[in-house]
Amino acid sequence: MVALSQALLNGLVLGLIYVAIAVGLTIVFGTLRLVNFAHGAFYAIGAYIGLVVAQNWGLGAAFIAAPIGVAIFAIILDRVLLRPFYGKDVTSQILVTFGIALIVEETLRLIFGATTQQYPALQGLATSVAIGPLVYPLYRLLFAAGVIAMLVLVWLFMERTDYGLIVRAGVRDRTMVQLLGGNIRQASTIVFAVGAAIAGLVGAAASPIYSIAPGTGFAFLVPSFVVVVVGGLGSFWGAVLGGLLIGELQSLTTLAFAPAANVIIYLCMALVLLLRPQGLLGESEVIRQ
Repeated sequence: MVALSQALLNGLVLGLIYVAIAVGLTIVFGTLRLVNFAHGAFYAIGAYIGLVVAQNWGLGAAFIAAPIGVAIFAIILDRVLLRPFYGKDVTSQILVTFGIALIVEETLRLIFGATTQQYPALQGLATSVAIGPLVYPLYRLLFAAGVIAMLVLVWLFMERTDYGLIVRAGVRDRTMVQLLGGNIRQASTIVFAVGAAIAGLVGAAASPIYSIAPGTGFAFLVPSFVVVVVGGLGSFWGAVLGGLLIGELQSLTTLAFAPAANVIIYLCMALVLLLRPQGLLGESEVIRQ
């Protein structure tokens, strides 16, 4: 029971990382119709910005600098390179964003080297707490609570702000929103920056748990795309449900039979696509461009 409880908590932490990355992916796709294979690069950039800042100014400063730095990078990327690809065919989007991801990975490898790196000691957070018979690291629990709080804030942004209203309307009909005077382009830039900032913050916050390397972005990107497909493209709550499901499946499979841990998530995706092609919480209707 102790091993099962630990696996469930580990699955929750891993699933929340997938959720945070997938939420960024899904709101960008829902708003911009952009399949962004560079989203994992935002995670990696945030992790390395956090590493540099944490080594010099501490972990708290790293959690501030990482999302800001990644958001600025995303805005520049959006304005300079990606905007002409909005509305293009999916193949073009995949090729350009995958190329960006490769460039970012190789740039990080040139700057920081190919070896795996660890964040500095957590200074007071490297303790464990007792949860019944289970002893679990305090930082992982704080990380899970922080990601949940961040997801609530993102949901409030999408549901309670004017920009969120424009975004949700733009998912349904971008042309109509523009005809009614909504600045869908500005809202789209903000959404893209917010999605990138989320990935950057999670990259910095998760790196004390999982070590970082130049290829870390791809390591989390592929399962996060599985999460988006399982949950439903463009669905916020689909990303949440899919991320928690995939994280728990992967963790429990690791406990039962570790070699199958990476296979089970793709089997889950295939099953969902066969039974419900739009995803668990995705919409079946055609969304107008």
